[in-house]
Amino acid sequence: MTLREDIAARSGNGRGSARPLAASFNGVPVPIYAQLVTLFRRRIESGEWALHQQMPTLESLVEELGVARATIRHAIGFLEREGLIGRYRGRGTFVLAQPESEVWHEIPTDWDTLIQPDRDRTIKVEWLVCKPAENLPVPSHAGGTLAPAYQYTRRVFHRHGVPYFTGYSYIERRAFQAIGKKGFGDTAPMRSLQSHFKKSLGRAMQTINVGSADMETARLLDVPLNAPVVVLHRSVFDRDDMLVYESEGFHRGDFVRIRTQLR
Repeated sequence: MTLREDIAARSGNGRGSARPLAASFNGVPVPIYAQLVTLFRRRIESGEWALHQQMPTLESLVEELGVARATIRHAIGFLEREGLIGRYRGRGTFVLAQPESEVWHEIPTDWDTLIQPDRDRTIKVEWLVCKPAENLPVPSHAGGTLAPAYQYTRRVFHRHGVPYFTGYSYIERRAFQAIGKKGFGDTAPMRSLQSHFKKSLGRAMQTINVGSADMETARLLDVPLNAPVVVLHRSVFDRDDMLVYESEGFHRGDFVRIRTQLR
């Protein structure tokens, strides 16, 4: 399917521009390169760009899509880091693998899912900061009291070498010392909190909304400034309603989904 046909299919008529749609996510514009990544992954997944076969040249993609060479290179580089394609000097660009899934990460919406171990071995956690907090956290959910001290952490998650999440956390200091840094070294820190507090763990709150990447988030996630991000706030309290965990995280908006069972 060509981009013109793809746009026509999504718009429900036979007329389509050769350029990507000016898509938006909750009113936040989706970068053209992110639209191209989605389109290119779909072409690989459907077999239009067959496994082990050469992709169209950069020049032909520029002519077909009507976007800048640099934008197409950026999208192709994303797929290369994901391991889907490979570029070979003098030979061209070839399809090396099928996408593992349509989206990269599904945000959990219940506690039982949050405490499940993440078995995706392709995810790597990069620690940016891990130190005693200089200031107490400001809870994102009302109610409760603060502990005397917290540990401040900040991390970036990579899948196939591509960053898809960054966030910071405040963990009640004594709990962090008891659990240890290793207990927060994967994508399921709630499992460590559940194991440590057991029945003394109280309420847990989560809020999800859509925003745009500031300069620091854009740098860490390798996305353009103001690219759409899914913002995730979590607050966990003990039975005495003391805040034991507070976090704010940012998921790339181009490869994430939220799915709930309605009935």
